[in-house]
Formats: sequence, C-alpha cells, structure tokens
Amino acid sequence: MTSTYIMDFLKNKWVVPKDTRPSFKGRTVIVTGANVGLGYWAALKFVQFGATKVILACRTISKGEDAKRRIDAQTKRPETTEVWQLDMSNYESIKAFANRANTHLESLDIACLNAGMMSMSFKRTDAGYEETMQVNVLSTTYLALLLIPKMRASKTASFTPVLEIVGSSNADIVSKLVSDTEPFAAYNKPENFSSAGQYSTSKLFVNYVEQALVPLVANKETGKPDVFVTVVCPGACKSELARNATAWYFVIFKAIFSLIQRSSEEGSRTYISGVDQGEKLHGGFWKDDTIRPPAPLQQGEKGKKLQKIVWREVTDALIKDVPEVKQLAAL
Repeated sequence: MTSTYIMDFLKNKWVVPKDTRPSFKGRTVIVTGANVGLGYWAALKFVQFGATKVILACRTISKGEDAKRRIDAQTKRPETTEVWQLDMSNYESIKAFANRANTHLESLDIACLNAGMMSMSFKRTDAGYEETMQVNVLSTTYLALLLIPKMRASKTASFTPVLEIVGSSNADIVSKLVSDTEPFAAYNKPENFSSAGQYSTSKLFVNYVEQALVPLVANKETGKPDVFVTVVCPGACKSELARNATAWYFVIFKAIFSLIQRSSEEGSRTYISGVDQGEKLHGGFWKDDTIRPPAPLQQGEKGKKLQKIVWREVTDALIKDVPEVKQLAAL
C-alpha cells in the first residue's frame, strides 16, 4: 500500500474536492448509473450548470424516472433531462443505448461513465465473465468504443468532447497480478476471486483501457485528440457501490468505513472538475483536484507490457461476443 494512498485515505473526509461551477451551456451529456449516489449528483450538477440535455442512463427505468423527478424539482428544467435504459451487464442493451445516442442526439459533448460495481461473491454474467470484470472493464470499454465516433463528430473549433471514465486510486495498491501472461483471464476464475482485490484490479485494468483509447481518439491529420479521455477518482464516498454486501462482517466494516467517507455530492465534484480540465488531463488520472501519477503497475517497461497484454485480452473477449469491436478498436 503506497504512502500516498494511505494519506489520501486518512484525510479523505476532511479534505474534499473544490466545488467548481463551470458552465455547460449548450452541452449534451450522458451520465451512466445516474439514478443514485455519485451519478445522480453529477447529473444534477450538469443540469444546474447549464447543460442543454442530460441523459440519465439507468438499468431500471422507474428508478431513473424517480431521479429525474428529483432533479427537475431542484432545477426547474424538466426539458433538460431524459431517462434512457442501460444495463451494463448486457451487450445488447449497451449497443441499443449507443445506437440511440448516435441517432437521436445532435451531438455528444460529455460522457461520464460512472456505472460500476463491486461484487461480494464470484458470479458469472451471461457472457461468461466475473461480474465486476464484466461491468467495470468489458462493458465500460465496449460503451466507450461505441460512443467515441459520435463524440469525435461533435468536436468543434472551440470545444473538444470529453470521455470521462470513473476509476479508483485503489489501482495504486495492486502490487502484483495473479498472472503476468493472462491477467484478465486469471481474474475471471473463481479461485482467484476476492471482492476488494477484484474491484481494485478492475480499476487498474480501466487505467490500461484509458491508455489504449488515447491513440484511438487522435486526429489522423493533426495528431491532436478529437476526444479527451480521462479517468477520475471521487475518493471514498457514501454510495451504492457495495449495496450487495449483507454479510455481518461487511455490515460492520461499512459502519466503520462510513466515518471517513465523503458524501456523494462531495465526490461528484471530481466528475465536474475533471471534465473541465481540457487537454492537460487527456490520458491522465484526476483525484482531489490534482493530476496524479500512474499506478505502480502502469509504470516502466513492465507496466507497458501488462497494459498491452490486458488490452489484447479485453478486446479479444469483446470481439468474441460483439465482433464490431475489431473495427472500433482499429485492430
């Protein structure tokens, strides 16, 4: 466990991100997992700060509609928000959502990929992968790849769209992978599963995905990014992330952990400020109003090698079920 991580953990509740208030006037925004917690607060802030349209992407429409009612009541801007169905554990749902964005939105300026999970026990999805790895890595990658063309087309002379992926500084505490030759495959085996370790490793893999997306969004003529890709960490916050943790020892841990947690509103400030950083955060990691160095297993030749291996495993896994990824990822 790094000293930076320990210090962040200890000061988490008392040193919170700045409450910046940039203007999103004229912007179209997608927020996944927008009905509760950090996603809800981020969506609310995008509306409050002037966005023209905010898509609340939710697995359950009724819960999304409830979030919309609450946002509309606070902002008095009911025409701004729309609720769209998105199940991040289902490729068909992700594809349908992206197709809707491509055909129904005039532009897509900001995509905040907030939806994620931490499983308490090993569970395979219909696609055959462990649930945390499916949602946090495979599905997030697939959605990002599907949205990038629309975002690229939305770039203007004065604004570059932002693809913001929610990560975690927990990636910093992953000091060793179960396998250096097939790391992603290894974490989809029940014998290698631990809830906290799985979540932390999934967020390291998210950082690897970000590194792979950076060259994909570069303009072929100028070399400059057509889309800014960033990873942000809101810190330890009160949220629905561990909602499935019902065992007595997890209940006790959550009660103790709650003493140092930020509110969801405080954590969502990082989403807002992260979007506003521009090119200096492209390919970077944003936490507590600071661009942080890469996680230890992203650094050096070993980090580069692991990133390439994981990216290949992730894209191969996606191509098996959704072949269009081969073209989207320019493989």
